[in-house]
Amino acid sequence: MRVSRLGHLPFPSTGQRIRTALHSLTPSTRSQSTHTASSSSRPLKLAIIGAGPSGFYAAWRVLSSVPLDSPAGRNVEVHMYERLPTPYGLVRYGVAPDHPEVKNCQSKFDELAADPRFRFFGNTLIGSPSTSDPSRATPPTALSAYTYPHALHVPLSSLLPYYTSLLLTYGASLSNPLSSVSGSSSSSNPLVNVFPALAFVSWYNGHPAFADLPVDLRGIEDVSVVGQGNVALDVARILLKGANGLEGTDMPESVLEVLSKSAVRRVRSVGRRGPGQVAFTTKEFREMVSLPDTAFAGVNGTLMDEGKAAVEGDRMRKRLLALMEKPNGVAGPKSFELDFLHSPKAFIPNETGKVSAVDWDLNALLHAPHASPAPPTSQEGSVPSPSPKASAAAMVARPTGETVRIPTDMVVESVGYRSEPLDGEGWVLPFDSRRGRVSNIGGRVVDDSGMAIPGVYAAGWAARGPVGVIASTMHDAFSLAAEILEDHFDMPPPAASTSPLALTSPEQGVPEAVQRGLNERQVVDLESWRKIDAAEVGRAKGKGKEREKFTRVEDMLAVI
Repeated sequence: MRVSRLGHLPFPSTGQRIRTALHSLTPSTRSQSTHTASSSSRPLKLAIIGAGPSGFYAAWRVLSSVPLDSPAGRNVEVHMYERLPTPYGLVRYGVAPDHPEVKNCQSKFDELAADPRFRFFGNTLIGSPSTSDPSRATPPTALSAYTYPHALHVPLSSLLPYYTSLLLTYGASLSNPLSSVSGSSSSSNPLVNVFPALAFVSWYNGHPAFADLPVDLRGIEDVSVVGQGNVALDVARILLKGANGLEGTDMPESVLEVLSKSAVRRVRSVGRRGPGQVAFTTKEFREMVSLPDTAFAGVNGTLMDEGKAAVEGDRMRKRLLALMEKPNGVAGPKSFELDFLHSPKAFIPNETGKVSAVDWDLNALLHAPHASPAPPTSQEGSVPSPSPKASAAAMVARPTGETVRIPTDMVVESVGYRSEPLDGEGWVLPFDSRRGRVSNIGGRVVDDSGMAIPGVYAAGWAARGPVGVIASTMHDAFSLAAEILEDHFDMPPPAASTSPLALTSPEQGVPEAVQRGLNERQVVDLESWRKIDAAEVGRAKGKGKEREKFTRVEDMLAVI
């Protein structure tokens, strides 16, 4: 099969990927430090939507792969758009404050700032009026009525004439709903003290959209966390720590004050399946059960035996289960528990409308009938058929018909995140509503027929959902950056009709609205961000911490 252009590549069958097809047509240039193909005179002007880890890792890789003093380098620009005035995305607003080592990747952004070909446009929300109109109510999964009222709202269509390539790295800002569970945050009658993890994590990290989340931990002794991933453990750890040990982090003082009044004594992390199917990592769990004043009784019995059998041959999983099985020997005033085979059925209110209990459906763990191989991912090829002994992932939870009611004072729903579609006024970004992410294969955005749209890419959680850690995000972004360079410099320009972008002759500069926003200091450029950064560092003096974050956008804009 001979294919003349990426835009005409067929949708890959199971086990086949666009990247494999591309490599069969052109020699790989991933090992090259520069691009000197004959098409190097064609300008590469890349717009990145979202300033989280995947966005700036990709930007750094593109610019470092095409040095400024190379023939192609003089024709490369990278512009990054972010709806908040601040960069870093998930690193700033999602990583737990007591994990500062994970935030070291911010140094890549500092390296980018030194390259004259890179520009940052903060406080700029990209989206059509249908999605970014400040008067429009947010969807129920958005958890907050916040509409970024201080940001410049720019239709996606306004950007397209100015760029040859578009990379979507705007993350996953919606929560998976528990709309069928009465009293949940996404139900028609949400209860007080029921919070999605997205909102709770954003609150304790100082995200402006959740600065006013009504968290009051006075009188809250028992907390139920629905879910058993790393985010669930972060929430549990922060609640059990309280303010103790967090004073030196970048957690806002307003949050520390709430935590200092906490009465939390017991946190339960509850999963619908068994020990063999938990989603948290050994590192996170070890930290959880190492809290000095928090008892963990361990997991024993038939469930643990079944979990061990399900992970036979998986050394990492076996080590995690061995750690889960052992009590930590702490006889402190607080406790952490893992409960399994429970799915929330209803959150029960007291007479004041606050959650007072959870009705849980009890599940049985069964082998999935006719389990099919998992689809290929952006990092792996086809997955072999399961062996006769079903893997841990092939186990499914089925309700037994029994229900149990367990009292609780607060519920945090940690059941995953979703991205939101980005409309473009005449060109609608392909979006997989079922999976809650941009339609793509290996990072290349595809239309409804499975055809790759030349010049349009997605990375990070917007592309693959909320999975992986910073390291895997970095590797994916680096790989995608290499593909962007290959597509642009090592293949002939596609027909203009195959993409909404200006693939060969982009307009100079930025859209008029963005330039006006820069002039009026509504749009935050690198110089303005440095002023915000310096002000936050200055606010922390005498507090024994690196920075005191602004939690209001208007306060950020006031210092520039």
